[in-house]
Amino acid sequence: MSKRALGAFLLILVAAFGGYGQEPTSPTAQPTPTATATSNSTYVFPDKGERFKRYVNSTVGPFRLVRTAASAGIDQWSDNPEEWGQGMKGYGKRFASGLGRNAIQQTITYGLDSALTLDTGFQRSKREGFFPRFKDALLENVTSRTRSGKRVISAPRFVGVYSGAVIASETWYPERYSYKDGLRSGTGTLLAGFGINLIREFVVNW
Repeated sequence: MSKRALGAFLLILVAAFGGYGQEPTSPTAQPTPTATATSNSTYVFPDKGERFKRYVNSTVGPFRLVRTAASAGIDQWSDNPEEWGQGMKGYGKRFASGLGRNAIQQTITYGLDSALTLDTGFQRSKREGFFPRFKDALLENVTSRTRSGKRVISAPRFVGVYSGAVIASETWYPERYSYKDGLRSGTGTLLAGFGINLIREFVVNW
């Protein structure tokens, strides 16, 4: 990833954090009658118990384990990284790596959610029609919600995804890997998230 792309990513984070203090404070302020405001009217901010349960499921839940096993299988098939070899030993390293990287990602995301009072969990759209639901599913991958239901750019998700990928690349991956590989891998994770959200929206939710 180029310095220009990294700079753009940092600008996104700055913009995201800068928007969190913009909640309306006047009790008499009337919401603008938009589709977003309408969808917010049914939004309920999750309590601490729900958030912690979601964190555990996202880290070691059954769907997460299946996704990690499948991802490790793809890396095994493509021999990535080749230094880890083949066979059960190689697969075990790839599976453990995926679990570790995701645990870092989910822990950072959960911690920032709590610190910033945000909700970064996936929720199926409450709107009707394919395209509104399609749009909401995609937005869920890059936004969080405030207590009022307002969408903001999801700094917790961005920081979690890229931190998990970079720490993995710099810590237990072979020496030839660097933070640049982590940034590329993090971008791949974000892009895959769009597809995962569409599956959760239209096929099966978990």
